[in-house]
Amino acid sequence: MKSKLLSKTSKILVIDEGFSAEKEVSLRSGRNVASSLIKAGYENTKSLHLSSPEDLKKIIDLQMKKEIDIAVLMTHGRFGEDGCIQGFLELLGISYTGSDVKASSNCMNKLTTKALLKDNGLNVFPNLEIDKLLNSETKEKDFPIILKATAEGSSVGVEKISDFTELENKLKAETQLLEELKARTHKKTFIEPYTQGVEVTTSILPFNEELYTELNIDIDSLKLNPNLLIDEDLISLPILKLIPKKEFYDYEAKYTAGLTEFELPASLTEDLTKKVHMEALKAYRTMECSGFARVDFILKPEAESHAPFILELNTLPGMTDTSDLPAQAKCAGIQAEKLVEILINSNI
Repeated sequence: MKSKLLSKTSKILVIDEGFSAEKEVSLRSGRNVASSLIKAGYENTKSLHLSSPEDLKKIIDLQMKKEIDIAVLMTHGRFGEDGCIQGFLELLGISYTGSDVKASSNCMNKLTTKALLKDNGLNVFPNLEIDKLLNSETKEKDFPIILKATAEGSSVGVEKISDFTELENKLKAETQLLEELKARTHKKTFIEPYTQGVEVTTSILPFNEELYTELNIDIDSLKLNPNLLIDEDLISLPILKLIPKKEFYDYEAKYTAGLTEFELPASLTEDLTKKVHMEALKAYRTMECSGFARVDFILKPEAESHAPFILELNTLPGMTDTSDLPAQAKCAGIQAEKLVEILINSNI
């Protein structure tokens, strides 16, 4: 029977770096993915570090010369994960990994994500109105709060504000912030209540028995693994619990070795484990994602009896040495080379 796998001679272009605040992480992800592809036998793997408009021209030139069979996207953050590069590649007729333009754009915008998830019965934290905070008669009871950038990833632009005085000082120091928070459309920043709880994450992979068999992945072991959940054409990988040594899981804690401890698989009850998996899969399908994705949650203290709260979906999860997805895949028995083969063989 003829193999349906991408040929080992395929011309693969790993695109990384990009123009966002996450470009250093993107470079690390791209380096790891390219290395794993070459180790897996894909010798025609090349990397392109996207850092200027000239690099976009290079992609056009490569496509005109028929030098790209598939693009592997490791462009985290704005312009790389929000539908921009995806749309560019679609215009050129280049097949690429990950979610399409619509899903990428919707997931990158946290307010859009929250609205869609809420409309589909999933738990998200409420948005707080700045006017109500400033005019509240019980100001101190409303704090602490979290400021979040609407369209950034990797916890870029996330800041805890402990009390009303700190908020006042920040608004005075950053004069444009009040206008941004009051905006009704195109909001760059929004506010959520600060919620103490346990942060956990799970990653989603496409599941196809025929594909996995061809890749020599032990399907029986996956089906017997109590820490993951296979649901039709998707797998929710073992849940990872994050224990940051800083006050909360910010950009530095995510990507600096030693600043966060991990529990994998997370020690949750059987019922809560299943609940997190099912909510992650429902969120993935609600947002119409493709390929790999990661779903982040906060488990509130009463989460044993209440559904977890979704923080965000990441449509291009990190693939660095400290990233969650590769660790979760390894916990499920899927090594790095097999993981990237799933990625390139599950493109849209």
